[in-house]
Amino acid sequence: MLKNKFKNHTGLRLVILLLFSGLIPLLLTGCAEKELINDPATGSIFPAENSETLVDGQYSAATKYYDSRGYAQQLNILIKNGIITRVNLKEIDKNKAERLTVDGSDKTWANLAVANLGTLYLRLYNELMLSQNPDEIDAISGATQTSERYVKLSMAILDLAKKGDHEPIKIDTLDTYSVTSTADHDGYQGILQASFNGPTLISLNYDEIITEDGKSKRKSTDSSVNTEFNALFDTITESAITTQSLDSPFPANEGSPEKAKYSECLRLLREARAPF
Repeated sequence: MLKNKFKNHTGLRLVILLLFSGLIPLLLTGCAEKELINDPATGSIFPAENSETLVDGQYSAATKYYDSRGYAQQLNILIKNGIITRVNLKEIDKNKAERLTVDGSDKTWANLAVANLGTLYLRLYNELMLSQNPDEIDAISGATQTSERYVKLSMAILDLAKKGDHEPIKIDTLDTYSVTSTADHDGYQGILQASFNGPTLISLNYDEIITEDGKSKRKSTDSSVNTEFNALFDTITESAITTQSLDSPFPANEGSPEKAKYSECLRLLREARAPF
């Protein structure tokens, strides 16, 4: 009986040793072949999963133009062992200064889920690092444009990484701008709104506004002024869309106040729509 019990214990020990001897190399091999990512919030560790293999290396993508706030976005991603391991987003103004370093009110928000720009970036980084999938990143209400640009740049970079193409690229975006001219001697200001889909001008609207008694009046709809202005504004904006040109159609030093203000607005739009 004692002999049988000893045999049973010996057999059990042998099974346990065999299990551990097979498991330990498996664990060691897994850790060596696949990098793990820590969740900084909970301390949990998640293996990264990609539907397609990503080629290791540093990748970079940026927007082609400065946006309506005067910033271009540039995203850099490092991929190691097929996994996104480092992410860095920069928003750069026309003076080549990063948004994080520029003093101003566009770095803090009182009523958003994120308190400031640095927190917004970290949240976007964490969501991509943990999910490894830009489709799973949620846009932050109140910071939608930065969030959406981040997602689009991430997708562009992952497309590069699937091919192993390390050449930096610039991507097309949807952009809307609004510019205002100086007021003329009657108090009217030109207001020009333009929307672009990548390099294509898709809409352009121009009008002139004056504020009287706390109310704004538009020249195109004000019956007290010449109704031909509405036709003029439609004609010049339709021509710009047809020709895809932001150059003024009028000679320099044009005598008409309306044409002069429109020319000024086009100049301001060209400055806002500068390539990055």
